[in-house]
Amino acid sequence: MRGSSPVARLLWTGLLLVTIPVGAQVKTGALTSSLSGNIAPGYTADFGNMTGSDHSWALGGQATYAGSYYNPNFLSFNATVFLNQSRANSDYQSISNASGVNLTSNIFGGSHFPGSVTYSKAYNSEGNYAVPGLANYVTHGNNDTFGVNWSENLPEAPSVSASFETGSSQYSVYGTNDQGSSAFHAVNLHSGYRVAGFNMGAYFTDGAGHSLIPEIVSGAAATEIHSSNSAEGFNVTHLLPMKGSIAGGVNRTGWNSDYLGTSSTGTVDLFNVTAEVHPTAKLGASASLNYSDNLAGQLIQSVVAAGGAAPGANSNDTSNSLDLLGTVSYTAMTALQTSAFAERRTQSFLGENYGVDSFGGNATYSHKLLDGTFNAALGVSDNTSAQSGDNSLGFSTTENYSTQVEGWHVTGSFSYAQNVQTLLVTYMNSFFNYSGTVRRRWGMFNLSAGAGAARTALTEQAGASNSSQSYNASLGYGAWINATGSYSKAGGQALETGTGLVPVPVPVPVLPSGLVSLYGGDSFSFGLSSSPVKKLTLNASYAKSISNTTSGLSSGSATSANENNEFNSLIQYQFRKLYFNSGYSRLEQGFSGSSTGPEVLSSFYIGVSRWFNFF
Repeated sequence: MRGSSPVARLLWTGLLLVTIPVGAQVKTGALTSSLSGNIAPGYTADFGNMTGSDHSWALGGQATYAGSYYNPNFLSFNATVFLNQSRANSDYQSISNASGVNLTSNIFGGSHFPGSVTYSKAYNSEGNYAVPGLANYVTHGNNDTFGVNWSENLPEAPSVSASFETGSSQYSVYGTNDQGSSAFHAVNLHSGYRVAGFNMGAYFTDGAGHSLIPEIVSGAAATEIHSSNSAEGFNVTHLLPMKGSIAGGVNRTGWNSDYLGTSSTGTVDLFNVTAEVHPTAKLGASASLNYSDNLAGQLIQSVVAAGGAAPGANSNDTSNSLDLLGTVSYTAMTALQTSAFAERRTQSFLGENYGVDSFGGNATYSHKLLDGTFNAALGVSDNTSAQSGDNSLGFSTTENYSTQVEGWHVTGSFSYAQNVQTLLVTYMNSFFNYSGTVRRRWGMFNLSAGAGAARTALTEQAGASNSSQSYNASLGYGAWINATGSYSKAGGQALETGTGLVPVPVPVPVLPSGLVSLYGGDSFSFGLSSSPVKKLTLNASYAKSISNTTSGLSSGSATSANENNEFNSLIQYQFRKLYFNSGYSRLEQGFSGSSTGPEVLSSFYIGVSRWFNFF
């Protein structure tokens, strides 16, 4: 080794270390356990335009310790620790070196009192800030979760289950100086019991969350959202004559949300009951009643549940809703099911009373067609406003078909709807979506392709639409080569949360426009993989996304043009128990709304690893 470089000497030292045999022990008293993992010394280098470059000899890998005490049904456990892992040398999703631990354990699994505990923590790991239908923004930071579950399942006694979960994350967005974070905790209790033919259940949940939305997303200084929610309820079911049943429930939910110093709080009480009978094998009938004492509160809760806030929405005004529905169904033949319905909906909202009477029917058909299977559903409704007398015709249809023709596997689906009722009787929804796939194999050669699109919008509200398109294809020849490609386009209205943009859950006229963001863009990706010789694996992928976001629809809104480029490659060769790895990752991400330019970060790795079953 005389005359060799320090890096080369360290490399040979690492090779010798990972080939040294290790002693093993399988059982100690009542403890049965195993330890396995890999040790991976190697050379790593990181460099970028916003961070100083560094290179070093690093020791990485992972270890998994698993086993049981006395009996697996008494106590079982699994603990995995990983150190200095990145996409340049492993499957861990981090362009930087990530380290962490994942723990799971189960106790009393074979008894009437089973329980479990889980814990995970990751440092310097890669994350995502979600954008609907497009490639996500790349983030990096730390996160952890902890959970406990316990159940009681004694015969002839009420069942009880309880759980507690808490977690948090702190991250920064590549290409900006923005910081974001989120945290949550939740408690859940459930119980069930059967007595005198009645199946009864009760539940209680309570949780809270906190989010810090990065400036690049909110369009202003980092914005905080604090929220909490709770729910409790009781339900009961019982059998009826003529193969029927009746079910009912009472539920109360509450929330508290704080956004920019403005609070929103309230409760919603829901009551529902449904009964159904089947006088004959082909004939059935059902009736249902649903009542809410706070319709405005239901709308606000949907926003809070999505991770947002609705300080401008007022739940203090009196509002309620009542829905009465009757349905008769008839199965004319095995392949054809039909039904007819009558519905009355009344609502009090924003100081006005509304009512809608609806009548209609549905039919579902399934049949073999041209060596394939065809399924179709059709629904028609006539809706009349009780106040104005205005009439609208609702229509919906869905078709699915799959077949095989001359070796080609073909599937397709299509759905369309016009004037579909939403939670508010004053708004109706229209949408369409379609998708299709085709694939074929000729010996070692295979080909596949797919496409899909969707659009949804309020019928009478201009600009309140969300749309998406996606296309994908793959081409392969055995293990020699496999190529993939995809393209997607999406745009619409979204709600800002601590973990990403989510589609707006309520109409913009109800949700203040200042809380709604616009987004739109395109993204595409390509990938190549090959195993030209046994035990050699080659992988490479590239993805790019270009998007625009507008924070808030008010006069103070901010617009940003965003771009994301990622390239990843990995070469791996196995020689006996040794794996030689080499990889390169590069990320470029920038936002025009940021005070900094696009950030470019690269990571390179070359090293060797060996897998061990220590015991």
